[in-house]
Amino acid sequence: MKIILKEYLASLKERGDLDKSVLPNLLAEIGLRVLNTPMIGTRQNGVDIAAVGKIKGEDEERYLYLFCIKAGNITRRDWDDGVQAVRPELNEIRDVYLRTNVAAEHAGLPVRIVLCCGGELDETVLMNWAGYSTQNETDRVRYQEWNGDRLADLMMRSLLARELLDEAPRRSFQKAVAMVNEPSACYQYSRAFLHDLLLEEGLAPNIQLLRLRQAYICLNAVTTWAIEADNFESIYTVSELGVMLCWNVVGAQPPRRRPTQYDRALGVLLDQFIKLYLACSERYLAKTAYEHSQQLHALSTSVRSREAVDVNLALFELLGRLAIHGCWTASLSQTFTEEDKDFSKVLKDSTVRVLDTIVQLVNSNPTLNSPFKDDHMIEIALVMYLAQMTGSTPRFSPWLKSIAQQTTLALAINSHYPTCFSDYADLLNHPVSADDSYRAEACSGSVLYPYLFVWLEYAASNDEKVEFKERLARFLPNCTHQAWLPDEETDAHIWRGETYHGVCVTDLSPQRGFEEVAETLNVAIENCTDINEISAVKSGLVVLFLAACRHYRLPIPPHFWLANG
Repeated sequence: MKIILKEYLASLKERGDLDKSVLPNLLAEIGLRVLNTPMIGTRQNGVDIAAVGKIKGEDEERYLYLFCIKAGNITRRDWDDGVQAVRPELNEIRDVYLRTNVAAEHAGLPVRIVLCCGGELDETVLMNWAGYSTQNETDRVRYQEWNGDRLADLMMRSLLARELLDEAPRRSFQKAVAMVNEPSACYQYSRAFLHDLLLEEGLAPNIQLLRLRQAYICLNAVTTWAIEADNFESIYTVSELGVMLCWNVVGAQPPRRRPTQYDRALGVLLDQFIKLYLACSERYLAKTAYEHSQQLHALSTSVRSREAVDVNLALFELLGRLAIHGCWTASLSQTFTEEDKDFSKVLKDSTVRVLDTIVQLVNSNPTLNSPFKDDHMIEIALVMYLAQMTGSTPRFSPWLKSIAQQTTLALAINSHYPTCFSDYADLLNHPVSADDSYRAEACSGSVLYPYLFVWLEYAASNDEKVEFKERLARFLPNCTHQAWLPDEETDAHIWRGETYHGVCVTDLSPQRGFEEVAETLNVAIENCTDINEISAVKSGLVVLFLAACRHYRLPIPPHFWLANG
């Protein structure tokens, strides 16, 4: 375990990894109170992190700890070459920070200036460090070196020790790291250790925080190793799963008029899980969709399969990840409009890029006009929800009409029409027959056709709507057209990945006409108000609920079909 941690720490980058994610959690667990973490664009006077307190099992009195953090190994060039080098920053701590930035309540505390790195000090730097620290130490100020070995020891002692981390999650974590080259295995082992750590109920607040920090550190290690192995599939799936299970803890907290220290700590951890997920999502999309969406059939060919079903499944999966990433950036850009205009602009630019990439992806890969699975309604609905959020609906209306035309044409020619089958072998052989009995089984129910029918009312001509209805009436006369809505049990189960909850609304056959279908949906929405009790929705994180629906393959509820009613 220690070897895994040392390799992981050595591979971390300073900005956003070691100094913002790993070290603050570690310091909190060893008994220190973090006073500040690094911020982009502000002068830090040499101090990346300041903390105060006593390290459990080591300190006998309180100290003010000032951390100068560097990534990886510290070489001779890192020591004294430029303003971001080690020596100039240590000088700033001594000459500026200690004289101007220390709060009055901490002014009398002895000081520990810590040179921290994920790797080691090179042999060429050791004498420089020894000479500098000896020359500048005083009765009040002492210097310490925290290298990767020291950090790994602290992590083993305070976060991942055998008495703190049970054998089951420890083994699952080690297996997840060992299998980072195999996305499905890595996901299953990551899911196992996250479930072991985060799904136990009735824990004391301090134990719950420890579990969340353990989960984050382990998850961060898995994604770091997966990046090293160029496995971007794993970093996406496990980081998204981490957000769901973190919210399972955070969202279960009772509302309070004034947030407690525990609530604020939970908020910080949730922020770290979401940032990790969005960073992994951006890295994944940069390697896949952003790089190749403009080239005709490029992404379809990259699936490396002769089977059309493999290409279709992979491309719709990519489409859904693009859409949910755009929903995140669009939602967050509205949140930060007043707080940080520059960051809001970055998020808006990212959303525009996602929209452009989706258009290019659809135009370059015709398979996205013909979903093979009925639950591809999820991806289609997420794209249209993002389009409505950004006022881009006209860009995607032709695509919706094409899907409606292609899916019903596939019924007519008995070729890869959408089915409710989910088993891969069934999808691979579908359709095995042109018989009505087989078609009735393969399309016993549908959430896709009602969704398309509602949108065709606004996007299609009368002839196109008539053709859509006639084909469905001819080839799927007994299909149960339906929609899914959450119920009172959904919030307790959805974040854990349990799918046996919610209510189903039927009688949505296009043969009834748009007015009756719309009335049925409106009555269902009015009566099924449990969506307003979903913890993420109540907290303003609607996109988190939509992400959970996509991750666990639950249909997008009709509340989000038409954002403007």
